[in-house]
Amino acid sequence: MQSVPQRIRIHHHEQLPDLVKLDVKKLGRPWHKLPKIMNDRFNILDAKLSIYFLKKFRVNVALKSMTFAADRIHRDIQTYSTPYGNLAFDIDRILLLDILHDYYGLSKDGNQIVPNISSPITKTEERLKNKLGHELTLLIINKETFGEDLELKNDYSTLINQWSWCITFTLEGYDKGNFTILLDQPHVDRMLSMLRSPDGEPSQEQEQISSAQIERLFYNLPLKLQGQVASLNLTVAQLADIEAGDIIPIALNEPVPVFIGNEQIYSAMIAEERGKLFLSEFNDKTIEKNYE
Repeated sequence: MQSVPQRIRIHHHEQLPDLVKLDVKKLGRPWHKLPKIMNDRFNILDAKLSIYFLKKFRVNVALKSMTFAADRIHRDIQTYSTPYGNLAFDIDRILLLDILHDYYGLSKDGNQIVPNISSPITKTEERLKNKLGHELTLLIINKETFGEDLELKNDYSTLINQWSWCITFTLEGYDKGNFTILLDQPHVDRMLSMLRSPDGEPSQEQEQISSAQIERLFYNLPLKLQGQVASLNLTVAQLADIEAGDIIPIALNEPVPVFIGNEQIYSAMIAEERGKLFLSEFNDKTIEKNYE
């Protein structure tokens, strides 16, 4: 048989699509469905962002697009703590300065001051970034997208080098810059749990176990019985004198004490069958009482 020649196609590096690195912790889990959770709420998020910017800054904006990425490194971000772990907020400085100008009523048509991104960061910028981060994160990570509303607290001590998943938002109305919300592993797990429930709520099956099921689970717990076949009391001097080949006289316990962990529960006899030793004739441990 004549072998068919194989052809190899060579691509330039810039023409290659983005490659997804397979992480062991993501195998068997629907990470590819995370964007669908956000895209299905696109209209809701668009309406909330429009109302927010109109009320706060008197600017007409709309949600233009959302992009998603996994395992991203972000620095100089605002980190928040929640009951699940940590969230973070990042915003391009050019967008932050544009919003800052709108906050102080500087017009975009007339006497607009062009933002200077090379100037030192001011305290006013930091305050606005913290305000935007807190309010926009709560606006986006809410009951519709996350399954429940969260309580955010500023977290200045936690350092996370790599975030599990991030969502980058582009606004129509601001030509330059984006803002990003970053999630750690526990928050991603919480979002994935919504996919396992038809109504979008996390499964509560484990919290609805009946008392009969709990009792059945309890009686099926595995236990290890340990029998003390022999015991010998030695002094430290006698133990130090033991050498190879010495014969140590011991007395077999009869009956044998049976332990669960360090607690003696029964006493039992040792029986031999087919070359194996078994515990038999169990008796409850006798509780000695002192009478005056």
